[in-house]
Amino acid sequence: MTLSSSEKAARARQRMVDKAREYSLGTYCARFVAPLYQKMVRAEYAAQPSGITLAVVCGELGYVFRDIGQCVCVTCGKVAPWSGGLRGMHTGHFLASRRNSILFEPDNAAPQCSRCNRYESGAPERFRLWMLREKGPHVIEWLEQLKRQTRHYSREELVDMRIEFGARLKAAEKRIRQGLLDTGLGFC
Repeated sequence: MTLSSSEKAARARQRMVDKAREYSLGTYCARFVAPLYQKMVRAEYAAQPSGITLAVVCGELGYVFRDIGQCVCVTCGKVAPWSGGLRGMHTGHFLASRRNSILFEPDNAAPQCSRCNRYESGAPERFRLWMLREKGPHVIEWLEQLKRQTRHYSREELVDMRIEFGARLKAAEKRIRQGLLDTGLGFC
């Protein structure tokens, strides 16, 4: 008996739900969903075509050139590969919080270098300056309201998020590889 692709996907999802039951919701989120989300955010930024990117440079808004496969730290303008590890690019959150209501909100996350994200606590003043220009004051207000709300995810929702983030990451990595090949920057 041959299974259809939707049946295979349903079985794979069920295996993930069964495996997720071995963990508390918080542990499953922190160990499997959040890191995948952060990697996906950086990859999606890096998958955009080469060009100029808005960032805070020397305390003022400016534009920085980056190639496909690279991210620009929105709070200092540093350019680095999207997957550089602990000392490379991070995914910074404008409103720093582990609250579920904003943890996976795309408008609250952007690439940041390890120095800005880790050692400067997210460089909140510069991040706000970037957010005002890039997203607008209405998004900042909305995120601040959302942060005050409580959000609980079910195990199934977390598994579905993990599946979605994994698919988006895979698609972004494919766009990066294709972009590098198209520009001649990739190595075969």
